[in-house]
Amino acid sequence: MSLSRLVFPLALLSAFTACDKEVDCTEEARSSVQITLVDESDAPVIGATVTAVADGQDIDCEDWDASGVYICGYEVSGVFVISFEAEGFESQELELEVSLTEDECHVETVQETVVMVASAA
Repeated sequence: MSLSRLVFPLALLSAFTACDKEVDCTEEARSSVQITLVDESDAPVIGATVTAVADGQDIDCEDWDASGVYICGYEVSGVFVISFEAEGFESQELELEVSLTEDECHVETVQETVVMVASAA
Protein backbone atom coordinates (compact mmCIF):
# COMPACT_ATOMS: atom_id res chain seq x y z
CA MET A 1 0.00 0.00 0.00
CA SER A 2 1.43 3.37 -0.97
CA LEU A 3 2.00 6.04 1.64
CA SER A 4 -0.38 8.50 -0.10
CA ARG A 5 -3.22 5.93 0.04
CA LEU A 6 -2.71 5.74 3.81
CA VAL A 7 -2.13 9.43 4.56
CA PHE A 8 -5.14 10.84 2.67
CA PRO A 9 -7.81 8.84 4.58
CA LEU A 10 -6.13 9.72 7.89
CA ALA A 11 -6.06 13.42 7.01
CA LEU A 12 -9.71 13.28 5.99
CA LEU A 13 -10.67 11.48 9.20
CA SER A 14 -8.84 14.03 11.36
CA ALA A 15 -10.57 16.91 9.56
CA PHE A 16 -13.97 15.48 10.44
CA THR A 17 -13.12 14.64 14.04
CA ALA A 18 -11.26 17.86 14.93
CA CYS A 19 -14.45 19.59 16.08
CA ASP A 20 -16.19 18.41 19.25
CA LYS A 21 -19.64 19.64 18.25
CA GLU A 22 -21.87 19.09 15.28
CA VAL A 23 -23.32 22.13 13.59
CA ASP A 24 -26.28 22.02 11.24
CA CYS A 25 -25.91 25.04 8.98
CA THR A 26 -28.91 26.25 7.00
CA GLU A 27 -28.70 26.85 3.26
CA GLU A 28 -29.89 30.46 3.45
CA ALA A 29 -27.55 33.20 2.23
CA ARG A 30 -27.41 36.21 4.56
CA SER A 31 -26.40 39.64 3.33
CA SER A 32 -23.15 40.92 4.76
CA VAL A 33 -24.03 44.63 4.82
CA GLN A 34 -27.35 46.43 4.50
CA ILE A 35 -27.07 50.19 4.06
CA THR A 36 -29.98 52.63 4.00
CA LEU A 37 -29.11 55.90 2.25
CA VAL A 38 -31.15 58.95 3.20
CA ASP A 39 -30.79 62.67 2.67
CA GLU A 40 -30.78 65.27 5.43
CA SER A 41 -34.59 65.28 5.52
CA ASP A 42 -34.64 61.46 5.97
CA ALA A 43 -35.90 60.84 2.40
CA PRO A 44 -34.38 57.80 0.64
CA VAL A 45 -31.50 58.43 -1.77
CA ILE A 46 -32.25 56.33 -4.83
CA GLY A 47 -29.91 55.64 -7.73
CA ALA A 48 -26.66 56.00 -5.81
CA THR A 49 -23.50 54.19 -6.83
CA VAL A 50 -22.43 52.00 -3.92
CA THR A 51 -19.15 50.08 -4.11
CA ALA A 52 -17.45 47.89 -1.53
CA VAL A 53 -14.13 46.20 -0.96
CA ALA A 54 -13.68 43.58 1.77
CA ASP A 55 -10.15 42.54 2.63
CA GLY A 56 -8.94 43.52 -0.85
CA GLN A 57 -11.79 41.79 -2.72
CA ASP A 58 -14.40 43.75 -4.74
CA ILE A 59 -17.87 43.05 -3.38
CA ASP A 60 -21.05 43.55 -5.41
CA CYS A 61 -23.56 46.05 -4.02
CA GLU A 62 -27.11 46.23 -5.31
CA ASP A 63 -30.07 48.56 -4.94
CA TRP A 64 -32.34 46.19 -3.04
CA ASP A 65 -35.79 47.61 -3.65
CA ALA A 66 -35.55 51.19 -4.95
CA SER A 67 -36.17 52.56 -1.45
CA GLY A 68 -32.63 53.65 -0.64
CA VAL A 69 -31.62 50.22 0.73
CA TYR A 70 -28.43 48.73 -0.68
CA ILE A 71 -27.08 45.23 -0.03
CA CYS A 72 -23.35 44.48 -0.26
CA GLY A 73 -22.19 40.88 -0.40
CA TYR A 74 -23.66 37.63 0.82
CA GLU A 75 -21.91 35.50 3.43
CA VAL A 76 -18.69 37.54 3.18
CA SER A 77 -16.99 38.44 6.45
CA GLY A 78 -14.14 40.86 7.06
CA VAL A 79 -13.54 44.59 7.01
CA PHE A 80 -15.68 46.34 4.39
CA VAL A 81 -14.79 49.76 2.96
CA ILE A 82 -17.94 51.08 1.30
CA SER A 83 -18.11 54.17 -0.93
CA PHE A 84 -21.27 56.12 -1.76
CA GLU A 85 -21.78 58.52 -4.66
CA ALA A 86 -25.03 60.14 -5.75
CA GLU A 87 -25.79 63.09 -7.97
CA GLY A 88 -26.25 66.24 -5.89
CA PHE A 89 -24.54 64.77 -2.81
CA GLU A 90 -21.03 64.70 -1.41
CA SER A 91 -19.24 61.36 -1.78
CA GLN A 92 -18.77 59.40 1.42
CA GLU A 93 -16.90 56.35 2.64
CA LEU A 94 -17.65 54.03 5.54
CA GLU A 95 -15.70 51.18 7.13
CA LEU A 96 -17.58 48.30 8.76
CA GLU A 97 -16.54 44.95 10.16
CA VAL A 98 -18.69 41.92 9.37
CA SER A 99 -18.27 38.91 11.67
CA LEU A 100 -19.33 35.30 11.49
CA THR A 101 -22.10 33.96 13.72
CA GLU A 102 -21.02 31.95 16.76
CA ASP A 103 -21.57 28.67 14.91
CA GLU A 104 -19.57 30.06 11.94
CA CYS A 105 -22.34 29.10 9.51
CA HIS A 106 -23.33 32.61 8.46
CA VAL A 107 -22.39 36.25 8.81
CA GLU A 108 -23.92 38.70 11.26
CA THR A 109 -25.55 41.21 8.89
CA VAL A 110 -24.39 44.76 9.65
CA GLN A 111 -27.10 47.38 9.14
CA GLU A 112 -26.29 51.09 8.90
CA THR A 113 -28.09 54.25 7.88
CA VAL A 114 -25.96 56.80 6.03
CA VAL A 115 -27.09 60.41 5.75
CA MET A 116 -25.99 61.85 2.42
CA VAL A 117 -25.10 65.55 2.59
CA ALA A 118 -26.10 67.80 -0.31
CA SER A 119 -23.11 69.13 -2.24
CA ALA A 120 -22.52 72.88 -2.40
CA ALA A 121 -23.78 74.33 -5.65
